[in-house]
Amino acid sequence: MSYENAKANLREFGKELNLEGLDFDENNTCILGIDNTFSLHITYEPNSDRLYLYSPILDGLPRDDRIRLKLFERLLEGSMLGGQMAGGGIGVAPKEELILMHCVIDMGLGVDAAALRRFAPLFVETVEKWREIVNKVMAGEDPGPFQFPVPPPDQAATFGGSKPGERYIKI
Repeated sequence: MSYENAKANLREFGKELNLEGLDFDENNTCILGIDNTFSLHITYEPNSDRLYLYSPILDGLPRDDRIRLKLFERLLEGSMLGGQMAGGGIGVAPKEELILMHCVIDMGLGVDAAALRRFAPLFVETVEKWREIVNKVMAGEDPGPFQFPVPPPDQAATFGGSKPGERYIKI
């Protein structure tokens, strides 16, 4: 049931992008190029009934230890409780010299077929923002404070607010 939900989510996402026929490969993964600048990987994990979204933030770690430390500090700060990572986090593969940002969408009962379509724009915007931050840190510049992407009005409730830019729902 969850795998069928994941496939339905991928189909709905494909319709949104005008890419009919999106499907998972033999590894339950679909890889999309985003504006010829980075890739969005979507993987369904059957043991956990989860859909994993992940994208490279950096390919090639800095050689300078001071820049590497500043980069890791900035990434860890932003990753605390998923606060600046669209609810996800950051992973580093030192041997591969790769940094990935990742998020998870549960595909269990109660998740509709539009969850990926609603969430993916925020994830992609957040990846783009972190790629900018990382590039500035790598160049020895101060990237300044993180600015949260503001979802369009029709998606505000999806990302936790009742209005664009509002972070909490008042009860």
